[in-house]
Amino acid sequence: METLAGEWWESGSWWQFAITISVSLMAGALAAWAALRSTNPKRKINWWIQSNTPLFNRPAGDGALLNVALGSVRLSSPRIVELVISNSGSRDVTASMFHEGESINFDFDEDVSAILDVVTDPEGTLLPRIEAWRTLIPATGGRHRGGILIKPSLLRRGQTIAVTVLVDGEEKPVQCAQFPLIDVDQSNVRPGSLSREVVDVLPNTFLHVGPFRIRLSR
Repeated sequence: METLAGEWWESGSWWQFAITISVSLMAGALAAWAALRSTNPKRKINWWIQSNTPLFNRPAGDGALLNVALGSVRLSSPRIVELVISNSGSRDVTASMFHEGESINFDFDEDVSAILDVVTDPEGTLLPRIEAWRTLIPATGGRHRGGILIKPSLLRRGQTIAVTVLVDGEEKPVQCAQFPLIDVDQSNVRPGSLSREVVDVLPNTFLHVGPFRIRLSR
């Protein structure tokens, strides 16, 4: 018996129709997205740990040839941590956006002994006031934990601030314990990089078009 018609995906007119519909939908979505962005500009703060480097390969003990002290206090597990905060959004973040004058609070889960350096880029942008905090952990024999506070300030669009701190303790994940900015998103990944979850999922994701199976990847 002679076949009068092939499968639907073999029809050239169907593919032309599908492509036309897809392009129209994409154009409409892009136009709506552009209109939304123009009326509601996005504000976003990214932050990440640039480096977390111990000064010793092992904790400094009484028999160590080299010790580090801050004033009269000896540091047993000193490390240098660099935290970077970036205004990656399309608008400036102003001091008035800090709800009730509260600060952004980063918790290092170890004792922050000192703030060593603060650098802003581009050069000439305003540096926010940054303070270290520490608190005694009950029932730990005098162990402290600490972090830093970013006080309300103007953060320019595209501005990046690098804060270098001296920490005494093991390497722990840094957490943003408080983010009181109004109508500002936050993300703990470097701008332009994919999150670990997305990277793990993409290699196992497929798109089905008719009889075709397309694997998605980075």
